[in-house]
Amino acid sequence: MINKQTEFNGDNINIAKQDAYEKGSGCLITLENKGWDLLAEEVSFPIAVIKETSLLSNAKWMQKFSDSSDVKLAPHGKTSMAPELFKLQLEQGCWGISLATVPQVINAYTSGVKRIILANQLVGKYHFKLIADLLLKGSLTFYCFVDSIENAQQLDEYFTQRGVSLNILIELGVEGGRCGWRDLDDMSALIDIISQSQSLQLCGVSFYEGVIHGNEAQANICQFIDKVKKLTNDLATLNVFANPEVIITGAGSAWYDVVAKQLMADAHDNRVKFQVIIRPGCYLIHDTGIYQMAQEQVLERSQLACDVTGELTSSLELWAYVHSIPESGFAIIGLGKRDAAFDAGLPTPEYVYRPGDKSPRKVDDSWQVTDIMDQHCMMKITANASLLPGDIVIFSSSHPCLTIDKWRHLGIRDENFVVNKTIATFF
Repeated sequence: MINKQTEFNGDNINIAKQDAYEKGSGCLITLENKGWDLLAEEVSFPIAVIKETSLLSNAKWMQKFSDSSDVKLAPHGKTSMAPELFKLQLEQGCWGISLATVPQVINAYTSGVKRIILANQLVGKYHFKLIADLLLKGSLTFYCFVDSIENAQQLDEYFTQRGVSLNILIELGVEGGRCGWRDLDDMSALIDIISQSQSLQLCGVSFYEGVIHGNEAQANICQFIDKVKKLTNDLATLNVFANPEVIITGAGSAWYDVVAKQLMADAHDNRVKFQVIIRPGCYLIHDTGIYQMAQEQVLERSQLACDVTGELTSSLELWAYVHSIPESGFAIIGLGKRDAAFDAGLPTPEYVYRPGDKSPRKVDDSWQVTDIMDQHCMMKITANASLLPGDIVIFSSSHPCLTIDKWRHLGIRDENFVVNKTIATFF
């Protein structure tokens, strides 16, 4: 039960609509009667909402791309940490869900996700206990990354003591990157530890190519992936893998096309069968900033992506009131750092709505957020703009991960601008 102090990011939900809200339970709340009409101002602003049609379209697009590439999809759940969105992705055909932390894993598991990649090292005795407890329940297929002898020894000692087998993927990295074993020419010391373990089951390898930058990024990524494939084949000849089908997993939201293509190239030459799994996370929400630019580059590189029907579109909107127009050509909006990401570009004004009008209208292209504070942003507008305090501006944003994590609940709106349900986030 949700009490009357439940908040949309710090502002009490309109009490007149609270009864419908309270009758929901769990992660998804379906609103009774007619829902919340955004144009009728039946909620507190600012509010973050997701366009349902774009959400479903994005889910279908990436699943079609993965299926066409003959790879599996385990989207990174850290973007939304919304179990209802995990459910949507799995219903579309995803192999599993990737996550970044043990608390995220627990949340996903308790919400019904039963195949999980912890795309990170499992570190710390208490975290070992939490994962072992889940595995002892017997309904979870779980993998984590390992990239050091010390971590492998710690895992082996604990999980052997508990009598629990742990599936691991050796993470491979590049100089100056993030995690990952650096010496791809020699990992015998790490392999020896894993091979002697009573509890560690080596199921494959993993990597994250998003840390490879520069003018020759694509060529360098391809070269790195080729080294990963060779290493995996070499390890297969040593019979170190626990299963005949070996997992290779990589790919964030920027290079998933390159990773899929490169890993699947010359698949007949592999000494074992590879199960290729990609892990993009931002496609479901998408944006109008860094991931839109990344997707445009995908479409320039990949004919397969161009052949997939539809496109990825930004599904997240931020609705906020105009609070003040203290100077000509300058508006103060009730939307700030507490509400929207600002690390990869400031929110972008898309539409404006005056209460009483039939529908929102597109804003002038020259309108631009120039600065942002905790609860306000400053927006440059044309000197003769028809904008008044009390008008509503609808924004898109860049980097959805750091917008969504500011909201405990997100509204799901239909094409009539009515929020018929909300989803909970668990950051």
